[in-house]
Amino acid sequence: MRSRLNYIYGCGVAAAGILFLCAPVFAAPLAPVKDSGPFIPNENEFAAALVMVPQTHQVLYGFKPHLARSAASLTKLANALAFVKTKPQWNKIVSIKKKDEVGGGRLRVKSGATLSITDMLFSSITASANNAATALARVSGYGLGAFLRLMNKEAKAAGASDSQFVDPAGMDPKNQTTAYDIARIAEKAFKTAPIGKAASTEAYSFTIRNTGEQKTIKNTNQLLTNDPEVYVIGGKTGYLEESKNNLVVQMRPMNSDGTGDPKKELIIVVMGSSDKASMFFSAKRLADWAWQNYEF
Repeated sequence: MRSRLNYIYGCGVAAAGILFLCAPVFAAPLAPVKDSGPFIPNENEFAAALVMVPQTHQVLYGFKPHLARSAASLTKLANALAFVKTKPQWNKIVSIKKKDEVGGGRLRVKSGATLSITDMLFSSITASANNAATALARVSGYGLGAFLRLMNKEAKAAGASDSQFVDPAGMDPKNQTTAYDIARIAEKAFKTAPIGKAASTEAYSFTIRNTGEQKTIKNTNQLLTNDPEVYVIGGKTGYLEESKNNLVVQMRPMNSDGTGDPKKELIIVVMGSSDKASMFFSAKRLADWAWQNYEF
């Protein structure tokens, strides 16, 4: 089962194993089942939320879906889309530098540590490492200003018209997005290689080239790592004090063959949860409500 496997790439030679991820196409809008009821959030359950059908972009549920919110590490999805646009050499060896250390969660290596670009992307998306995300912008060859412009251009191309990104890692609370926008950005990111692979990998191992140190990073998305009832196509978490806990996840209800039911694929966004456990609980509750109340 792809979303539950540990992907181990030794020295980071992973490019040949990267696949594009495809989402199902729904030809017509989904209709609510007879006697279906509205989703009623608990008091202060989240600041914004969204349930969207991929491809058709039908919104099944929205709570302040166009409210501007600090994106936190959800920013890294726009970063990754921009970086892929630069057509990088995935096996190229690059380094983490002191200037990449911007605080928050990080890949725990010393300044000067060398790794492949693939390893750096997985560190940014799978483990949400801020130094890796910042390094991606630096090694892109665009310069920070041009890279940020590319991030914003790619976000708009994905359908996000109310977002603005001002740093590549998500540490600046001025990175702004909405529940609707991040759903559109995530949909494009999760079907783009190798972002989708990184966003659906439970654990990833690689080697720091100049020291031989073995690193294993784990995904921050507990719906991927701890919930056997769902099949995760891709997901990304984020946290800042200003934004609280944010999540975007594309998933299906699990079925007997272990790949989930593609007819019931959804993108769920939860923003502003008070803690991680509540964030994942809300996402699952929203998905269950949609699966029970719409005719798939």
